[in-house]
Amino acid sequence: MKLSCRRIMSEIRRVFAISDLHVDYLDNREFIKTWTHLHYHNDVLIVAGDVTDSISLLKETFQQLKKMFYKVFYVTGNHELWIKRPEECKNSIVKFHEILKLCDSMGILTKAEKIQMNEKESLWICPVFSWYSDQDDDLANSLYMTATNQKADENARNLWMDNHLCIWPELDTTKSEYFQNFNKKNLPDSFDGPVITFSHFLPRKDLIFANEIEKKELKSEQERLGKDTSDGERTKVLFNFSMYAGCQRIEKQIRQIKPIIHVYGHQHRQRDRDIDGIHYVSHCLGYKRERDAGFMWGIHQWKGPKKIWPQSK
Repeated sequence: MKLSCRRIMSEIRRVFAISDLHVDYLDNREFIKTWTHLHYHNDVLIVAGDVTDSISLLKETFQQLKKMFYKVFYVTGNHELWIKRPEECKNSIVKFHEILKLCDSMGILTKAEKIQMNEKESLWICPVFSWYSDQDDDLANSLYMTATNQKADENARNLWMDNHLCIWPELDTTKSEYFQNFNKKNLPDSFDGPVITFSHFLPRKDLIFANEIEKKELKSEQERLGKDTSDGERTKVLFNFSMYAGCQRIEKQIRQIKPIIHVYGHQHRQRDRDIDGIHYVSHCLGYKRERDAGFMWGIHQWKGPKKIWPQSK
């Protein structure tokens, strides 16, 4: 036993990240099972939200991931706060806190924790819970951009399932501010070392669209799959995603923390870029149809979660 412990502590722990597992779909559940043989036993996993709206499936997925990884960190996404069966949960805030209790009982980490990466280095992993600000309730913090198609906003309001499945109690704040305040109560006063933060929602407008490097990665993946590359990330759905993309409050909060890396999800598009001293990573599993279309570049390369630490040189 002593030799085994010494061997494990001498290994460099890695940090992997993924979001939008959507295990409601069988294809995604089967995909996650393939990670069992990828030797993550000494590694940390960040799950940046949207696992499932089902508490039973959430628990089942956590059990799987706990067996694979040394530590699992998690924040809720919007799907987790859907209420499909009102008799099971009063509202989305109540469900949020029930999920946190579930995580605590299972050893899934939802608060900042310092991880010893090897014998000399340590690293903080810091969850940042969040919600988006839309132009109707918090325009100043919204990531909203005016759509070129006049029907895009109307389509978004009608199609966005949060508008139909989330049930909100009366709050003294906006929804995004509620989660910002929740973080304030749970964040450490200081961090004695490098920090990786993660949220589900986007912290900045400029992350909504791909940059040139990300476009090349997308094109390469679509070419690998034999897909038409002419439309890039665009789809035929006239939908203004910026209405529900994220919140500037997230950016303000992580800039106070000063992480080296910020992981997020939600948009079902991959991002990997540096902005003003922070490395932003979005690595979504998404839906099979999106992977088949080439939108989820990087999933094939990493066979699942993406290694974000140690950073590649």
